[in-house]
Amino acid sequence: MNSLKKQTHYDSIFIALVPIVICATVMYSARVLLLCAAAMFTARVTDVAIAAARHLPVDTEDKSAIVAAVIFVMMMPVSVPIYLVVVTVAISTLIGKHAFGGKGVYPFNLSALSMCIAAVNWPEKVFTAVKPFARVDFWTGACRSTATQSSTIKAGGLPYVDMLDLLTGNYAGAMGSSFVLLTVAIAVCLLITKKITWHVPVSFLTVCTLFALAFPRIYGISRLNSVKLEILSSSLIFVTLFMLCEPDTTPKKPRAKIIFGALAGIITMLYRYFGAYEIGACFAILLVNATESFWDRMISGDFIKEFLARETSVRNTKQSHKKKSKTGKNTALDKPKAEKPAVADKKTEITEEILQNFSADTARAPKKQAAKEPDKNGKKQQKVTDMIAEAEDRLDNVEFSTRTIDIDAILREIDKHSKGGKK
Repeated sequence: MNSLKKQTHYDSIFIALVPIVICATVMYSARVLLLCAAAMFTARVTDVAIAAARHLPVDTEDKSAIVAAVIFVMMMPVSVPIYLVVVTVAISTLIGKHAFGGKGVYPFNLSALSMCIAAVNWPEKVFTAVKPFARVDFWTGACRSTATQSSTIKAGGLPYVDMLDLLTGNYAGAMGSSFVLLTVAIAVCLLITKKITWHVPVSFLTVCTLFALAFPRIYGISRLNSVKLEILSSSLIFVTLFMLCEPDTTPKKPRAKIIFGALAGIITMLYRYFGAYEIGACFAILLVNATESFWDRMISGDFIKEFLARETSVRNTKQSHKKKSKTGKNTALDKPKAEKPAVADKKTEITEEILQNFSADTARAPKKQAAKEPDKNGKKQQKVTDMIAEAEDRLDNVEFSTRTIDIDAILREIDKHSKGGKK
C-alpha cells in the first residue's frame, strides 16, 4: 500500500511538471525539451543498467529517477551543456539511489543531490542565467548570459525586477524554477487532491520568511521588500514543492514533518547568508534528509524509550560491577553457578563416608605373599565395584534442583585411594 502511495506521488509530480516544462519551452526555446529528454533517458538507462548488473527485473513503474532528473533540469539555465546534465543525472542516480538499495529506500533527495553535484563541479555553468526569449543555440546552448538574481543579492546588489515579473518568471533565471505563480497553483491542486500535505511547505516557508524579515540582506529598501525579493527571486517556492515534499525522504508523522520543514528553513537561510553557493536550499535538504527517521522516532516516543532502556541497562551493569568489586567475586562470569547448600552437603557426606570405609578396609587388609597378589587385587577390584554400586544407589535417592553430583569425580577419588592402598 505504501509503495502504491509513493508511486502515485511520482505520477502526480510528473504530471505537475508538464505545465512548467511547457512554459519554459515557450520562454527559453525548444532546447528545454532536448535537455529534459537527455536527463530522462540517462535516468532510465542507469536504472536498467543497475538492474541488469544486479540480475534483477526492471521496474517499469519506478519513476523516481526520471522525476528527479526533470526537476534538476528545471533548475538549470537553458545554456547548460548536455554533457553536464547526462553526467550529473547518471552519478546522482547511481550513488544517490542504487548505492542505498534503489526504489523507496534511498535517504537523499535525488534532484537536490544532482543540483549540489553540478554546483560543486561546474559553478560557472550553473550560476548563470539567460533572459527569456533570447536566442539560444539548440545543440550547444551558446547564448548571452547574465548573473542570476540570487547572485546579485548575495553580492550585496539590488535586483531590479517588477512584482509581476517576479511572479510570472519574466526575468533572467533558471528554466523552470522562477515561475512562482504557476508553482503555487500546482501546489494548491496537489494539496486539494491530498498528494502532498501542508506541514513541510508551510513550516519551511514560514521559517524562511521570518528569518529574512529579522535579518534582511538587502539594504536601502524596507524589510518587507527585502523579504519579497529574498523569497520570490530565488528557487525557494519551486524547491519547497518539488524537493521537500518527496515521501521517500521526509518524515511520515505530521508533527515530525513540521519540525523537519522548520529545520530545513533555518539551515537554508544560514547557507544563503554564509555559504559559498546560492542554492543553499539543496544543501540544506541533504542535511535534513539524514534526520528523517529520527524525527518520526522522536515524535512516536521510540527514541525516548530506547534512550531510557539504554540508561537502565548501563545503570544495572554499573551496580552489578560495584557489588562484585565489594565481594571480590565474579560469580556470573568467572565461576559456574553454585550448587544448593543441601545438595552440596549431601554429596560431601556420602563421598567422605565411602572414602573412610574404603580406607578402613584397606588398612585392615593383611599383607600376603607376592604370589597371591593377583587374587588380592581382584578382591579389591570387586570391593571397589561394590562400593561404587552402593554409592550410585545412595546418590539416586538425593533430590537435585539445578545440578547433578559429579560421579566421575568420586570415581577418580576412589581410584586415587585405591592406588594409594596398593602401595
